[in-house]
Amino acid sequence: MQKKVTIKDVAEQLGLSVTTVSLVLNNKGDIPESTRSRIRRVAEDMGYHPDYMARSLVTGKSHIVGVLVPDISNQFFAETVRHLQTELNNYGYDIILCNSEERMDNDIKYIEWLSGRRVDGLVLTLSAQSMQEENRGKMQRVLDGVKIPYVFLDRYYESNTPKILVDNVDGGYRVTKYLLDSGHTNIGLITGPMSLNSSANRLEGVQKAMAERGIALPKENIVSLSYDIDSGRQGAEVLIARDVTAIFCFNDLQAYGVFAYVNEHGMKVPDDISLVGFDDIFYSSILETKLTTVRQHIRQMALETCKVVVNLLEGKPCPTEVKLTTELIVRDSVKDITK
Repeated sequence: MQKKVTIKDVAEQLGLSVTTVSLVLNNKGDIPESTRSRIRRVAEDMGYHPDYMARSLVTGKSHIVGVLVPDISNQFFAETVRHLQTELNNYGYDIILCNSEERMDNDIKYIEWLSGRRVDGLVLTLSAQSMQEENRGKMQRVLDGVKIPYVFLDRYYESNTPKILVDNVDGGYRVTKYLLDSGHTNIGLITGPMSLNSSANRLEGVQKAMAERGIALPKENIVSLSYDIDSGRQGAEVLIARDVTAIFCFNDLQAYGVFAYVNEHGMKVPDDISLVGFDDIFYSSILETKLTTVRQHIRQMALETCKVVVNLLEGKPCPTEVKLTTELIVRDSVKDITK
């Protein structure tokens, strides 16, 4: 077996001190750039690779952040993770990604597993199960027990823990106002699980806009399911039977399910039913009928999350809440029935 190349080996090859080589390979110290370049080149030629485990034993830091998401197949979370990884790398951190499949037992398993791997911090988007009122106490005890700094992303418990989110109330309000201005008063909703902040807050925005116009929202027009395509199909079947003229899906995947149901039943968006989503993931802009939706600025959300978690890990001041604005993206899926 070939012997592992150490910093000492690199230093001997260069005729430099171990301290100088160590500073350069750890991106520290005030060393001339010419010397840095030479050390890095020789280290690469010799096949040197950092021993992160040894480094973490010395420094007490792994420079790894655990990222827990509920559904990596959802493009919103996939894109969020991509930006988190890129930006945290710029700060000198790597990530370990865990996917809970929207299950509380997986949340607990992965949080405890990440703790055992001595990650420095956690970025958490908890499962729908963990967000249910009856489970929050147990989940909070798990978080308190692992004693790792963490931030909430998108889904959160009401506490002093830093959280990064979008203004979902305003997003729901904007959609509903737009639909009302387009003549739609019999509006159907397909929400996500109501245990989630995003669902509850978007519904609050809808109710606010309708109350301003003095229009009631029948509870039968609210179908609470999951944030996936099948839920869009199921919701469309219920709501179209109620003769709604527009459906507001609380994410774009649900809207894709509505598109599928409508097409399969010989109808068209927006001629027969108007449709709005939420997220503005990639496919929404390239569908045959381009989807009107609410854009969450995913990259900005990820950048703010990285800034907060790094400040938290480095003992710097950080806000307890970062709330980003949304943007209504008007495309082709809503019919103006005032004309």
